[in-house]
Amino acid sequence: LTFHLFSYVVFFKNLKRLEWLYISSSVLSPLLIACIPLITKSYGFVGAWCFIRNWNDDCATEKYTEGIIEQFVLLYGPAFLMVGLCVVAIVTMLSVLLYRHY
Repeated sequence: LTFHLFSYVVFFKNLKRLEWLYISSSVLSPLLIACIPLITKSYGFVGAWCFIRNWNDDCATEKYTEGIIEQFVLLYGPAFLMVGLCVVAIVTMLSVLLYRHY
């Protein structure tokens, strides 16, 4: 949605023909990302914050390094990256709109 608004506001491009790509990427990318912990058997109970376990079995003192890496690569990294890109796009759109208005 942010990419579509950004291209429309900044470049005056209507990307209606790419709606099928938006929908398919919204379905397929989370499905692919969710399959990685299934393949590595990293899903498990870890508390309230994440679905990828970060300790071995039920022992919280034994860290599961692969799970910690997967948490940052598959969950926290993309989340912070997307929030940052959305903020940059919104600030750019607002500055372009304000520049055109005044």
